[in-house]
Amino acid sequence: MNLRPIVVVLLLALVILVGVPESFAEPQYLTSLNTVYGTGSCGTCHVKASGGGARNSYGKLFEKQPDHAADPSSALKAIGAPPTATTPGFGIVGALLGLFALALLVKRNNR
Repeated sequence: MNLRPIVVVLLLALVILVGVPESFAEPQYLTSLNTVYGTGSCGTCHVKASGGGARNSYGKLFEKQPDHAADPSSALKAIGAPPTATTPGFGIVGALLGLFALALLVKRNNR
């Protein structure tokens, strides 16, 4: 009897079962975030706006709270409101103008 398929199936089942509690926890945290601060999204705590994966600085602060899994609302209150999202402003325009000026200087020096 070949045990390899059985071992593979058992390992896959283990991987799936290990990941299940984490996938159920995320909606609970988002619900608490919306309850405590009125608004939020997965991107409030995660680098990727759709959620999951790596956490940003606010998500890491939340995760470090000892009671974040048992009482997410208290953990959120302990770390304070999430930072407000900033939109790109004139910094990008300045950088593009600087690159354009640099390209003109390089072109002028190559003549």
